Amino acid sequence: MNKAFSTKCAIIGIILVFVGSVIAATATPPQIKVVYPKKNANIAAVDSTFIFGSAPPGARLTVNNSNIPVHRDGGFIAFLPINPGNFEFKLRATLGGDTSYLDWPVIVPEAKKDLGYDSLYIIQNSDSNQNKILAEGDMLTVGFRGAPECLGYFSIPGLTDSTPMAELSPQTQPYWGESLFGIGAVPDSLKLRGYYRGFLKMGNKILPNSTRIIYHLVAPSLNRLMLNLPGTDSNITDSNAISLMKLCGQSRIDSSGYSIKVNPPDFPRMVEFVDSIQIIRVGPRRGYLSIFQPQGVMALAVGRDGDWLKLRLSETQYGWIQEKSVRLLEPGYPPIISYLKTIRTYSEPDHVMIEFPLSGKHPFRVEERDGKTVILSIFGVNSDTDWIRYNFKNDDIDIVTWSQPEPDLYQVMVKLKLPVWGYDIYYEGNILKFIITKPPQHINELKDKIVVIDPGHSADPGAVGPTGLRESEANLNIALALKKELVKKGAKAILTRQDMSDLPLNSRPAIAKKNKADLFVSIHNNALPDGVNPFVNNGVSTYYYHPHSIELAKDIQKELMKNIGLGNYGLYYGNLAVDRPTQYPAVLVECAFIMLPEQEALLKTEQFQNKLASSIRRGIEKFLREYER
Repeated sequence: MNKAFSTKCAIIGIILVFVGSVIAATATPPQIKVVYPKKNANIAAVDSTFIFGSAPPGARLTVNNSNIPVHRDGGFIAFLPINPGNFEFKLRATLGGDTSYLDWPVIVPEAKKDLGYDSLYIIQNSDSNQNKILAEGDMLTVGFRGAPECLGYFSIPGLTDSTPMAELSPQTQPYWGESLFGIGAVPDSLKLRGYYRGFLKMGNKILPNSTRIIYHLVAPSLNRLMLNLPGTDSNITDSNAISLMKLCGQSRIDSSGYSIKVNPPDFPRMVEFVDSIQIIRVGPRRGYLSIFQPQGVMALAVGRDGDWLKLRLSETQYGWIQEKSVRLLEPGYPPIISYLKTIRTYSEPDHVMIEFPLSGKHPFRVEERDGKTVILSIFGVNSDTDWIRYNFKNDDIDIVTWSQPEPDLYQVMVKLKLPVWGYDIYYEGNILKFIITKPPQHINELKDKIVVIDPGHSADPGAVGPTGLRESEANLNIALALKKELVKKGAKAILTRQDMSDLPLNSRPAIAKKNKADLFVSIHNNALPDGVNPFVNNGVSTYYYHPHSIELAKDIQKELMKNIGLGNYGLYYGNLAVDRPTQYPAVLVECAFIMLPEQEALLKTEQFQNKLASSIRRGIEKFLREYER
């Protein structure tokens, strides 16, 4: 070997050593990113929850000393025990001799516990902490939370000195995630004692001024003392109870945070609906009694709970509506009463119309029964019905009958020859028009069907996967693939959005109605609330709202389960805005769990997107083929 060559090799060796040293000196530790929960976030009061994000593929990752696998795409998820208070997830990632650390703090509230006897706290229910207006015959229900095994009373100045309250059986804490999306069981250890309830039926006494309820809670020792006093029994008199409470000092008295009025002169009061699609509920902030009440409908308000008005719909039927959705008419405006004389049906190529001439705009409710029967209830209407005229060419209606179950409740039963496809209902003047949609022609095939596909979310991202895939993006990719599937079969597929631009929630059903949709499918991908184990609670799921949509939901769910291999996460009735429109069968599909690394990785692939799309298309075809089932 000559000297010059040896010198060159030595120089190259020095350079390589130098470069290696520079690379070693500048190598960065493996980066850890947490997507959920957010840093310093307040999470639910649960004993275990998930954390997910990303780390470099191939890294060895631990979270709170538990080994957590990192997916080949970099995503990870862990479901770990947590403790109340300021809790930290401690993450450590090692790759190629380099290690990085990340402390991720969250705030975990304490689960509620039974209250002790030392302080005798009275905690009032926030959901009922609203001013109330009641009338004769109304039932006032009151309640609070306090120490268990005590004696509870309430009093209302001018109405009752001391009305007994009962302690309920242990109650589930107000956390619904596990009961719906988890295994469904709530352990007894998380149930709470000390919930007291009482009631009082209102008489004809007038309390027009604001009056507050007074709550009384007596300690267990004093409760037992009163029960064992000579000459007393379980029916302790009001004066004895209150005197003993004051005497012994082992009691708590608290005034309610709201006031009540009883039989005030400004109620009852007629109201007029000002929103175009108002909802009547079964109680304040409770379930839906009837949807899509048109503007101009009138009803009689007979009470109040905070900003909710109680409506008398018929002799025994009541509903609730938000005050901001109505206009109070002048005092003395009389209730509208209609006497329905005639019913008439008309047949058009794509629908059947039934007309009800009334004297005003009344609230109504539509119920579907046994697939081919629709019940229309019109409140405030009484029968004078002598005539029902059919369109003789109409072969879609079997029979129309009426009934008067009670005063001011008129019901019409429409029996159809085919299952309900959809319906619409509205007023033209004071004529109530009930439109029952006919199924599309050539029902057994996709050709020429108008299918509106809704990629959920945007501009809000929806759920976000461990490596940052946004649900809004994944939904759009599946929707585009589904459109191709449907177009190949001759359907007219319409997307509510074609890109990532903003589309408000209420615009999505409006697009379907404008395009006279035959079917509506909303595409989503799932995530879970805090505390629900994602390793045992995941899979595909489908949601419907109206009975005429359940078979479409079932058929799509079956095809997804058969072809996707992700498991069955259930068929759901869900009160969702995109499923509530009545004119067509509508469903929402949760295709996969974007929060799981393996499923997020699948959602990024065109192959999986196409498999989802073809499964949904086959579910739609099955529904159409078996429509007359």
